Amino acid sequence: MTTSQKFGGNWTEEKLNIFTRYLDAYLIALQNQKFKKIYIDAFAGTGEIETRDGGQYLAGSAKRALASEKKFDHYYFIEADSQKAGELQDMINSEFPQMRRSVTIFCGDANDKLVEIISSVDWRFNRGLLFLDPYATQVHWTTLENVAQTKSIDVWYLFPFSALERMLPKNGKYDKWEDCIDRLLGDSGWREEFYKKDPQMTLFDLFPEPGQSDGERMVKDANPDHIKEYILSRLETIFPCVSKHARIFRNSRNSPMFLFCFAIASESPKAQGLALRMADYILKNK
Repeated sequence: MTTSQKFGGNWTEEKLNIFTRYLDAYLIALQNQKFKKIYIDAFAGTGEIETRDGGQYLAGSAKRALASEKKFDHYYFIEADSQKAGELQDMINSEFPQMRRSVTIFCGDANDKLVEIISSVDWRFNRGLLFLDPYATQVHWTTLENVAQTKSIDVWYLFPFSALERMLPKNGKYDKWEDCIDRLLGDSGWREEFYKKDPQMTLFDLFPEPGQSDGERMVKDANPDHIKEYILSRLETIFPCVSKHARIFRNSRNSPMFLFCFAIASESPKAQGLALRMADYILKNK
């Protein structure tokens, strides 16, 4: 029997419901296609979630994908924690024994294992659905680039909105977070995007800190909508199609926690049109 993992909040069920609705629609849309269908869950967990602030017990994304009426040809689950990976395997053995041959579980870093999975599949003859549901800033931009280069994967990415905001202090002293933000967003453009020179002259300008010259004091110039648009614009630099209707999930204090994004790696206008219609409909209708 698997044990639940505590994660998320009241929005967790909404996130899972959005994803499950798309997964079901995706399998129906591709049911008569010649391509094999691949499912990848990069932060699979144990198969069950207990939310932190609601005490809800929910079937996780891995269990929901396996339980879907229509099936993928193969399922790849990645889990960094060996105990949780073992519990996930136990859950599959007990609840989905008929599907064991269609499942591969990887234990390790999601970025490394995604590269391994992507390189092992001939994407000319396969189509994929990827669920990226990290706890924080684990997903590297280079990983997203590898996914986009397949030209065959639809991606749902729970971007760590609050983690990024915490790394962007109002006083512009983001030095210790620079490498992490660069890795998360894929370039250094956020410095000019989210900061400007402080227009108010203060004693800090007259007597700057070591390493700073006059007029270099920076202040944050970004609100949640601005940050959201920038994240989507960054995704658009590598994915040919990105939904404009990404959903912001907020905590009980109405602070943004995550941005649920949808992107399409396919370059086919027909495939893009169908996938985007399905995703946008789900995102715009709770």
